[in-house]
Amino acid sequence: MNRRTLIFFAAKDPGVDPGPAWSAYHFAEVATRAGLAAEVRLAGDAVLVAKPDRVAATAQGDQLRAKAAAGRGGPFLVSL
Repeated sequence: MNRRTLIFFAAKDPGVDPGPAWSAYHFAEVATRAGLAAEVRLAGDAVLVAKPDRVAATAQGDQLRAKAAAGRGGPFLVSL
């Protein structure tokens, strides 16, 4: 049986708009809970998620910081 990985990609600066990175982390969490392999790929300014102080100070930004922290060493791969 071939296993495939669902890849969720974000490239937008999370300091400007945390939405795309939030969505990538959210869907990777959902996929892994469903037993599927998942990966979050961050490119361009989205890599700033790795610096929590560079994420927008909004409710969605707060959720993104929590999702990124939970993703470190978590059930899905995060690549920068």
